[in-house]
Parts: sequence; C-alpha cells; structure tokens
Amino acid sequence: MVEQSGGGKRNNNKPPTILTKEHRDRPKEQSYDSHSSKNHGGGRVHKKASIQQQLLNKLSVASEMAHSTPILDHQLQWVDKGVEFLTDNKDFCVVGVVGGQGVGKSTIASMLAGARPTGARRSYMFWPQSRDARETGVNQTFGVYMAVSTERFIFLDTQPLMSHSLLDNLMYSDRSVDDPDTQIEIQSLQMLMFLRQVCHVIIVISDWSVDPTIPNLIKTAEILSAQSTENNNIREERVPHMVFVYNFSDRSDFMQCEAHKRTLKTLLKHSEGSKEAVMAYWLPDNKLPVRGATPPPPQYLQYQGHSSFQFCFEQLRNRVFSLPRRALSSHPLSERGWFHMSARAWDSLQKSQNLSEYARLLSS
Repeated sequence: MVEQSGGGKRNNNKPPTILTKEHRDRPKEQSYDSHSSKNHGGGRVHKKASIQQQLLNKLSVASEMAHSTPILDHQLQWVDKGVEFLTDNKDFCVVGVVGGQGVGKSTIASMLAGARPTGARRSYMFWPQSRDARETGVNQTFGVYMAVSTERFIFLDTQPLMSHSLLDNLMYSDRSVDDPDTQIEIQSLQMLMFLRQVCHVIIVISDWSVDPTIPNLIKTAEILSAQSTENNNIREERVPHMVFVYNFSDRSDFMQCEAHKRTLKTLLKHSEGSKEAVMAYWLPDNKLPVRGATPPPPQYLQYQGHSSFQFCFEQLRNRVFSLPRRALSSHPLSERGWFHMSARAWDSLQKSQNLSEYARLLSS
C-alpha cells in the first residue's frame, strides 16, 4: 500500500502537466515559428511560380490569335472584344495600314504579321480581297480590324480611303445622308486622325506612284489634329513614322524611284514628316502560282528589271520593325491601356467640332 501510495505520490509529483503547459506556451510556438518561416519562404516561391505561370498563360492565349478581330464594326462603332487578346505587356508596337481600295492593304498587313508571301490566303490574319469582290468592285474590309503577332506587334487594318464602294453603299443604304461624298471624306479623315493618335508606324499603301489624293488627306488630317483641343499635348516626338508603299509596281516604277520620292516630298511639303527623309518602298506584283496551272515559261524566270517580291518585302519588313517607337502618351502604356486609350480617342473623334465644321464647309 505504501509503495503503491508512494508510487502514486511519485506519479502525482511528475510534472507532465507542467511540461505540457510549457510546451503549449513556448516550445510549441518556437517550433511553429520555425515551421511557418520555412513554409513562408516556400509560399513565396510557390506564389512567384504561379504568377509567372499566369503571365505565360496570358501570353500563350494571345499568341494563339489565328485571325483578326474588329475593333470598329461596319458602322464604325467601337467593339471591346479585342481586349481579350491583349496583355499587360508594355513592350509592344502598333502598326496601322491605310490606303485606297484594292491596293493590297490586308495582304501586306498579314505578311507583316508573319504570313508567308507564298502561303495560302486562308492562313492570313486579315482576309484579303476575294476574286468576287474584285470583279464586282466591292471592298473587303469594313471598319478597323486588329491582329496581334507573337512578337507583340499590334497591326490595324482599316477600310479603304475615299472608296467608291463605300460611297455607293452609303448612297443606297442610308438615305438620310445629304452629302455622301463629304461623309466618305470625313470617314477617311477620321481613320487617318485615329491612326495618328494610336500608332507608332503608319503604312500608306498605293498602287499608283503619283497620286496626290492620299498626301492631301494626310496633310488635312494633320491640320485638323493640330487644331483639336484633345491633341494639343501631342508633341513632335509623338508623331508616328510614315512609310509609303507602292504595290503592284512594274519595271518603269522601279527605274523612277528617285523621281517618285522627290514628287512625294513635294506633295508632303509643310507636313509634319517633311523634315525627315521620305521612307518609300516599291513592291512588284506577287504572282503566285495557281493550283493546277501549267508552269511558267522559261522567260518568266528571267530578270524582270527589279528584285523579287520576297526580297523587296523583306526590306520593307526590316525597316518597319527597326523604327524607334515614339511615346503615345505622357506615361507608359500597357497593351490593354493602349486599347482603352484608343477607345477614348475614337469617341473624341466622333464628337470632334473641327470635323463637323470642316464637313459643313465642304457641303457649302
């Protein structure tokens, strides 16, 4: 009994409860702190890896863009769907393409986006003018379409400037327009003024070397933009680069390149880009072999008085991609920030008092 009692006393005198209390108060906290510090470092690594994976997922989704998407529909209303293909990346370049009807705007924009000159037309980012459209004289592009390349180049393909097809469509579809000719010119000026605000590079495409229509439109857009209160903060260093491309050129055009450059310099006199050297490129007709057609005769493979289309296009592509990117705003923009800025720019052009006054003067 004594031993059991003593044993009982010894068992009661053991400090299990005291050890448990101390273990609960300090040792467990210390072990928890050390364990949490390890987990905290591992959490940071895991969080960083998840952020990197999210960025990679965003880039991979944007790089899967197979065809262009509209940002201005056929009624020239803004479309927000294009923001899904953009990221928060700030290292990007915007290239706009303008020109007349049927001059190859969509084809050249698709080739700049990565399509091969000898590739199938269905693989192009922008739909080129179909054979039926060419035969009926109908334009292929309405509004503005956007495509993003894997190198984070944003390409904008616009509807044709001063298009007779758009004029015909406006005359018969909207009888409320009093002066369709003035409306088409205003839309062309809106396209040029819009690209001036949102592009780093503007490519002006024509199929005629001596065409004063487009240079006169460019100078008019510059004047109206300079008078606009929304664009008073645009300085000279924010003016986009202007590159002129003459498509479907023949041997005589290549022989008179220097004369054409002097003529273009004269047409652009007093414009914002007149201080810089004229950037003009000539592209021959890209004659692709037709499926099932007979091979070309031997004389077709001889020298035609100019370089091949692939060589001329590579010169154009290298020049466009190597131009310095001028700032589009006073603060750095991401791709999505640029998209929202572009939406505001188009909305301001729709409400521009200068364009309304200019339209009134044209109609009078």
